[in-house]
Amino acid sequence: MKKTFFLAFCLTLTALCFASAETRNIEVNVIVSNISESKGQLLIGIYDKEEGAFETSSQIAGKIVPAQAGEMRFKFQLPAAGQYAIGVIHDKNSNNRLDTNFLGIPTEGYGFSNSASRPNFDKAKINITDNQTINIAMQ
Repeated sequence: MKKTFFLAFCLTLTALCFASAETRNIEVNVIVSNISESKGQLLIGIYDKEEGAFETSSQIAGKIVPAQAGEMRFKFQLPAAGQYAIGVIHDKNSNNRLDTNFLGIPTEGYGFSNSASRPNFDKAKINITDNQTINIAMQ
């Protein structure tokens, strides 16, 4: 009886260890450079799938912070290592969106992971692992 109880206890403990290891978040550092001025805010979003990518409602992590000219650093917790895309908008007039001119060309700064120039998940996706630093240069 004692052996059975001990064996069941060990199996339960082992299962709990594996379960907690699977749900451990990873930390990602994002460095945003070439911020043109200390006006408005930065909108930063992290996405894990193509569907709804670069839409606020589809973010798995995000921040809105006052913009500072030059370079800013951010830390995010993600649920697991994997493929993600990161988008940043320098929302100078704080209207929570990227403004464009009549031709659809952005009039505010933007940047994407993987140096992507257009908001496309496949072009912007990168493999993220624990304690990784991602550099994004604003356009």
